[in-house]
Amino acid sequence: MDVSIVIVNYNTKDLLKNCLNSIISHTKDCSYEIIVVDNDSHDLSLTMLEDDFPTVIVIKSKDNLGFGRANNVGVGHAKGKYLFFLNSDTILLNDAVSLFFSFAEQYNKKFGALGCILEGPNGRTCHSYGKLITPATELRQAFSRYFRFLKQKWIIMPERVNTAMEVGYVTGADMFVPRNIFELTGGFDPDYFMYCEEVDWQKRMKDLNLPRVIIPGPRIIHLEGGSDENKRKGWSASRIRNIQESRNLYYDKHFNPIILPLFRTMMRIIQCPWKIITKIKN
Repeated sequence: MDVSIVIVNYNTKDLLKNCLNSIISHTKDCSYEIIVVDNDSHDLSLTMLEDDFPTVIVIKSKDNLGFGRANNVGVGHAKGKYLFFLNSDTILLNDAVSLFFSFAEQYNKKFGALGCILEGPNGRTCHSYGKLITPATELRQAFSRYFRFLKQKWIIMPERVNTAMEVGYVTGADMFVPRNIFELTGGFDPDYFMYCEEVDWQKRMKDLNLPRVIIPGPRIIHLEGGSDENKRKGWSASRIRNIQESRNLYYDKHFNPIILPLFRTMMRIIQCPWKIITKIKN
């Protein structure tokens, strides 16, 4: 088996159906299997899978495991040489799976993860990669709320890339990873429920000198946030809490413990006026 495509689903029946149809209609030049891990959906996703996609391997969880843990469960059932972690709110526009596979087989470096420039529903590029989280990037992002010129230019995605481009991390919406690298690095940290888990994993790849690479060729639409129920509802308290908890976990794992207390103090000082402004606006 060349590629195991692992998709986590949580109440995204219609999105998942479109995603699966796009995979099946476009994937021609490599052998593959599709594994869907369902996080206790209650929107008839399982019925849809049983009726319309009998060849898809379905793993039914009795609880919502979150993103990383559910992906790890899916890998436990995978047979592919490569693992393609794909969001349920994506649509393949070409034989992206085979293009990733062909690049991986021919690439002359040992790598951690591959991704591509993702497209939004309007055809414009959307978040596809980023810099790894550091105290400097976090402080700059916090300050950019007040000073727009500090907004980090690297979050603006190019329309396309013509050659392979190494990045800090590939977004978790489309991560193509060799199975042996998953085993070497331990995959997603199950302590993360949602957000930052792919950044954490790729930080561990960086520590082992495994490049994370954006490649030309694959075309994938990402309906950003479609697979996150909280994100579909906007900036809910639950979503904000999940993001902050994940970032705090990342800080504890990867920031120098000597500077961590100073960093947290500075972040509180920077964020305090913004919280006051937000309350006044509301």
